[in-house]
Amino acid sequence: MRIQRDVMVPMRDGVRLATNIYSPDAEGCYPAIAIRTPYTKSSWEKQHLEGDQYMNPQKFTDAGYVVVVNDCRGTGNSEGSYVPWRDDAWDGYDFIEWVAAQEWCTGKIGAMGSSNLGSVQLLEASMCPPHLTTICPCGTSAHMPFFRHGIMNLAGASTWYLQQADRAMVNPNIPEDKRENLRAVAAEAKADMNRQYEWLPLKDMPLAHMKDCGVEPYFNEWLEHVADTAYWKKMYMPANIQNINIPILFITHWYDHLAKDTLDAYHEIVHYGTEEAQKNVHLYIGPWRKYAGIEGGENDNWNDGRRLSDVLISWFDHWLYGKENEIATLPSVLYHTMGDVAWKYADSFPLPETKFTRYYFSAEQGANSVNGDGVLSTEAPKAGAKADEYDYDPMDPTPCRSGIVISPGDSLRQSQEDVEKRSDVLVYSSDVLTEDLKLVGPVEVDLWAASSAVDTDFTAKLVDVREDGSTYNVIEGIVRARLRDGLDKEQLLVPGAVYQYRIPMSATGIIFKKGHKLRVEISSSNFPKHDRNMNTGNPVGEDAVGIVAHQTVYHDAAHPSCIVLPVIAD
Repeated sequence: MRIQRDVMVPMRDGVRLATNIYSPDAEGCYPAIAIRTPYTKSSWEKQHLEGDQYMNPQKFTDAGYVVVVNDCRGTGNSEGSYVPWRDDAWDGYDFIEWVAAQEWCTGKIGAMGSSNLGSVQLLEASMCPPHLTTICPCGTSAHMPFFRHGIMNLAGASTWYLQQADRAMVNPNIPEDKRENLRAVAAEAKADMNRQYEWLPLKDMPLAHMKDCGVEPYFNEWLEHVADTAYWKKMYMPANIQNINIPILFITHWYDHLAKDTLDAYHEIVHYGTEEAQKNVHLYIGPWRKYAGIEGGENDNWNDGRRLSDVLISWFDHWLYGKENEIATLPSVLYHTMGDVAWKYADSFPLPETKFTRYYFSAEQGANSVNGDGVLSTEAPKAGAKADEYDYDPMDPTPCRSGIVISPGDSLRQSQEDVEKRSDVLVYSSDVLTEDLKLVGPVEVDLWAASSAVDTDFTAKLVDVREDGSTYNVIEGIVRARLRDGLDKEQLLVPGAVYQYRIPMSATGIIFKKGHKLRVEISSSNFPKHDRNMNTGNPVGEDAVGIVAHQTVYHDAAHPSCIVLPVIAD
């Protein structure tokens, strides 16, 4: 493999982006695989070449491809200033067309990469550069990933922003005095992240004020524009993926923190995409990286022992070389199940045979905490059934017990024992399962509730209860009351009025084993994964003090609160 480093590629405004080119040893003309990263291409090389991760360029050059890796504007050795997604749509277009014009390129170009490296693919593909032939976005989002339905992923955004600060420290364009300033501010923030998360008002948290250190102040801008659709449209977020007119391979994992975003993008293409994209969109759900403690994800092998790089090479061989391989013959959806690990192909997702089944909430005395008598069953609720009540205090929010977005070292599966002891968490459990229950597909909670506040949040979590009583999280979701009908239809609550909330909870593929129980937890916070609602109705980040909201969850015949599960009968 031959390597050219820091080739400067001009953009339409004259800014030049630093690019590494990995080529086969033999001279010739090859298809290219384009990768754009804000995380520095030197870090990418250390991770994927030296660390042998799935985008290892050696594997792709051995297969007859040129791999071209580009530092996004204002990152690594590229010129300009970096604001996430602001310039990625047109920069990506220009980069693709520059690659296509090189004498070593056939003019057929694929793209790959995960997380932000996936979202920039969706952005550039939505601009329809003529020579982009296919994309493979992995574990990513077509939307702004740190705000889902108007709710800030506080821990994820903070962690990501600090990572960007780390990379800015090595940017040669930052003056030395600002570099030292940045190093000190970032070190102080990392020393006590809980201090950052708990800071009130949120907009004044020290982490959000690093402009004088050489980092663009986009963290605070995000807080100020959470519900301002015009702000996001300037940076083409959400990406207009309905324009994409090339084959797409979406890749995710059940426990990936952007799984729902990836699945939403897949569904948008399936239902509203161009004819070409609809005809050639695939969805693969599997271990694109190692998922410790997750069945079928503890290593990064797919169904036949291949790694994701092998899967991607097959995809590129078909679309960039025209090879008639399994991509042309096998169904378009590949997934695995947890509990009992099995790999399956399907023609669509959700699976055609899915039976969406309602498991209703009920309680006689009250479902508060695991010590209550909350029940989860398929029996429809009765008229006049007693409601459940709890107080949500934003100064004592329910702690999050899941997710890599809080700390990269966190386990994706965690015990829910301490959370379920809280009186502000409603717990509904099924009877012990007398046979295995297979769930594959999207999950949603249909909740009927009232609040004493003008705005609040409701959270939902699906939990597996093992035979020994231990518990672990499967998937979760959250809704902000004033945005219940959409970001463009913000409306405060009438205190005490009953509203219906639909809480989307991504999707799962799991077999609940005989002897286990299903459990649902309902609360009003999942902190610090999500910013806590202060219950005032004020914009995000402005409140120094919150108010307690008295919440009432109804589960009678007129208000049948439930979880809707995708049951698959084998």
